[in-house]
Amino acid sequence: MTVPVFYARPELVGSTLSVPPALASWDSAGSPGQARSAAFAADVLAAIVPKLPVTSDPLALRLDIGLPDLVPLLALNDLDNYLFPLVPRLTRGTGRQFASVWATKRHAATSLVAVSQTQTVQDPGGLYSLQVHTTASASTTAYKRQIRDQITAAQPLPDGGIALQLAFVVGPRRAWPNLWKATIDSLGSILGRDAGAREWNARDGRITDLGLHCVIDPALGNHVTIAIRACPVGTQAAR
Repeated sequence: MTVPVFYARPELVGSTLSVPPALASWDSAGSPGQARSAAFAADVLAAIVPKLPVTSDPLALRLDIGLPDLVPLLALNDLDNYLFPLVPRLTRGTGRQFASVWATKRHAATSLVAVSQTQTVQDPGGLYSLQVHTTASASTTAYKRQIRDQITAAQPLPDGGIALQLAFVVGPRRAWPNLWKATIDSLGSILGRDAGAREWNARDGRITDLGLHCVIDPALGNHVTIAIRACPVGTQAAR
């Protein structure tokens, strides 16, 4: 059975984006939210396309989101909501698959994007180093429950930013970006929840450093294995 794999983060100086990063929009087609999302994806696509002919697989994408100083860094502006539907649009636009996708957010005047060939690296570990298995569709509550029930021993990380990496092993029929949001929503035991929040409203705005990785196992079918590595931001270098 294929085991989860972690890939290196692109360390290139990214290209500066000219369009403000847009969060995923579930509004109707033609809405302002959809227009912002499409313009953002087009800007990222224009930035990375010239680099792809000289960039071999496996491919990694890095997105560094710059937020205004007055915008709270640890609430809302969830990183996975910038990456989806951006990454599926990039895949359709380039014909290339991404094995690793990274995002950060910080207070800055600009946002950057970089693409590079990547390579496997040592397991990053973390205060939480967990592995879960799912069989349900990611569009169902059953998927979230399966993850939640396998991490019940976890306690929320201390207040502050969180570095999270998720390494997926999926079958060839799974579109792995479809798993990101549902997986992170299931991590309330690690991320915490605000008082009175609903079951799947984890404090995912605390994630300021996110790495997502994927390998394909042709024999896996609808089963998914996910390695979860989480720690407070700033402790990665101490390991």
